Amino acid sequence: MDAGLVANEGRAVDRARNVCLDVKEGKPAATIQGNAKARFEGGTVPSLTDDQAAEIVTAVKSSFCH
Repeated sequence: MDAGLVANEGRAVDRARNVCLDVKEGKPAATIQGNAKARFEGGTVPSLTDDQAAEIVTAVKSSFCH
């Protein structure tokens, strides 16, 4: 993962919580991944691949979503 994804820890946590909310709401996997990509792109990480977005979703599910 790119260290820039967590350059602002508070913002990264908020984004991760939003990914969890998408999961808990039962949104389709493609929507969850697309939303994660949109949330985490920008700033120090100008763009993410779909594979990177999928990795973010996997990481968030295993660490933030309970």
